[in-house]
Amino acid sequence: MTGADVWAVVLVKPFRLAKQRLAGVLDAGERTELARVMLEDVLTAVDACASLAGVIVVTADRAAAAVARRHGAIVLMETAAVGMNAAVTRVTKYLTGRADAGIVVVPADVPHVSPDDIEEMIALIARTPAIALVRSSDGGTNLLACRPSSIIAPSFGPNSFKAHCVAAVQQGITPTVRLASHLSLDIDRREDLDTFISRQSSTRTHAYLARLNIQARLSAHPSSPVNLVGAATEVRNHD
Repeated sequence: MTGADVWAVVLVKPFRLAKQRLAGVLDAGERTELARVMLEDVLTAVDACASLAGVIVVTADRAAAAVARRHGAIVLMETAAVGMNAAVTRVTKYLTGRADAGIVVVPADVPHVSPDDIEEMIALIARTPAIALVRSSDGGTNLLACRPSSIIAPSFGPNSFKAHCVAAVQQGITPTVRLASHLSLDIDRREDLDTFISRQSSTRTHAYLARLNIQARLSAHPSSPVNLVGAATEVRNHD
């Protein structure tokens, strides 16, 4: 274990249920494979983080669990998909007894995440108590780092970025917001596919979508601008 005792927590929806909003672009088999390759990218990134105490994957999907075990992760199996908040709460209970343990919650659909991204989130919660997060393009939370792990209740879902910031302030903590455009992108909507494939990367996800010739399937949809909401300390990164 490292002195920091920070764990990556990767939350994985059952592959067959993933990315339903992409049904007009990808068929069921393609959506399942997209979910798998994104998970591989995320686990490859966290695998390379020397500062982590370990990796915990929470899922109800046996195929996802098998992928996680091949990467050496601890797997907490669910009997059914209970949602991100219940999954994170289960992890904090699993870490009970580690009073100083921190977590970096990484959804399985941010394939651009890199080892350096995770290491920076760990650094931002070096002192306890601390909360650091990355806002997604739709107002959600794409990375959430907390130390101790249960300092706030998880509030993933619509407008979770604001909810997490408010929860931090209620605990007397000024959250640190990391600004990095590549991390604000998850893959949920048609326009996310377009944005993702337009970025050149060496990820499995990019290679898979390129093989599908995804741009030929998409109609042009302009992105809507978003604004950060809530008081926080900002850490900017140049992509």
